[in-house]
Amino acid sequence: MLSVVPEMTIHYHHSTIEARKQPFEFVEFLFRKGSHLFMYAMLAVCAFFALVQTRWKLGFKILLAIVYVIGIASADEWNQAGSVERTSAMQDIVLDSIGGFLGLVVLILGMAVFCKIKRNSTLRRGEVP
Repeated sequence: MLSVVPEMTIHYHHSTIEARKQPFEFVEFLFRKGSHLFMYAMLAVCAFFALVQTRWKLGFKILLAIVYVIGIASADEWNQAGSVERTSAMQDIVLDSIGGFLGLVVLILGMAVFCKIKRNSTLRRGEVP
């Protein structure tokens, strides 16, 4: 495991994880934070799809989805602050918000690519879009 773990130190909420000295804790930390990124990305995508049928502009829908993700992340950290076994940190709200933002970026880029492919195939068949 030491051959693939980088020489890295992470300072997170009153603790320090040195990758070379604590490889399993380092990988577990990356897995936990990676899962947060993914889950909040999916939350943002779901929030965006819940707003698809509204007549609001695309930018406003994206903004509302991000605000929703930030609100849920903040509520989660507030809930964790009351638990002895959990840590509550502003860093987690930022990480969760970045996950939501990245989820929306991937969604919007994916939709743009899909529309371009669909438009090109329609043009090749000679149909009017």
